[in-house]
Amino acid sequence: MSYNLNDETTYEREVGALVKFLKAFPGYQGYIITRDYQTQIEADGHTIEVVPVWKWLLQK
Repeated sequence: MSYNLNDETTYEREVGALVKFLKAFPGYQGYIITRDYQTQIEADGHTIEVVPVWKWLLQK
């Protein structure tokens, strides 16, 4: 979980770690949970969903 991804250091730390995970475990979906930001990130051939915590908690 990340409060926000506006800081470049935070963005690279969160996305970089998730891309490494997705390379090692290709069957998984990548999510970054934030306070109130939503987007989709394409990184190194992987799609990472960035969703606000309230929306993530309401998913099935």
